[in-house]
Amino acid sequence: MKRNLILVSVAVLSFVLLSSLAPRKRKKSKQFRGTVTYDVSYESSKMSDVQLAKLPTSMKVKMYDGMSMFDMVMGPVIYTYITRPKADKFTILIELGDKKAALVKKYSETNSDSLRKYTTQIDLSKDTKVIAGYTCNKAVVTFTPKKGVEDEEHTYSIYYSPELGNKEDNIDGPYAGINGLLMESYDVKPGLITKMVATEVKKGKVKDLDFLMPSDYKEFSNLEDMQKYLMGQ
Repeated sequence: MKRNLILVSVAVLSFVLLSSLAPRKRKKSKQFRGTVTYDVSYESSKMSDVQLAKLPTSMKVKMYDGMSMFDMVMGPVIYTYITRPKADKFTILIELGDKKAALVKKYSETNSDSLRKYTTQIDLSKDTKVIAGYTCNKAVVTFTPKKGVEDEEHTYSIYYSPELGNKEDNIDGPYAGINGLLMESYDVKPGLITKMVATEVKKGKVKDLDFLMPSDYKEFSNLEDMQKYLMGQ
């Protein structure tokens, strides 16, 4: 059971992080430094209610000059997801009992457009909504599955804050061109829709050193090797 929990969690949460939260590479401009807390909810045609109940319902994301990080506890496992686009690194820290492991991948490989299963059309709106104390602009986004992907078209209203970000936060991915930090958005995968809504924004109190891999974690580049280590095999 622990083995399956680790595999499922790494796969599902990695997709959520890279599609919806990972900051993009940016040019020389001021970037958000602080912490955003998101409420998270799910719709799924492939996962049971019991499986969905095990997924996190809140994310507290630290951001600093294009880097992002958040912790998550699922059963006996503690996960920490770190993205460092400028260093081309995506790291998943996993703590299980007295075992600590780090899966390190190239950010450019895990966030490639060729891995995305949908194209998106973004229609900007003049409507606004206050989220977590910030006036956010609305956009209507249509997700169209690529050829060979078994899913239907999805359309959602998303909201973003130009006060907290700009277009350089979204230079690629499903929300490319959105002029601000995403405050309400959706991650769309076949059989699983994830909705994320910001509930609190705290500026500052985040350091660049927070995003470095701790020295007491054993580093892996292969998921199966890390899995065997964590399970004592």
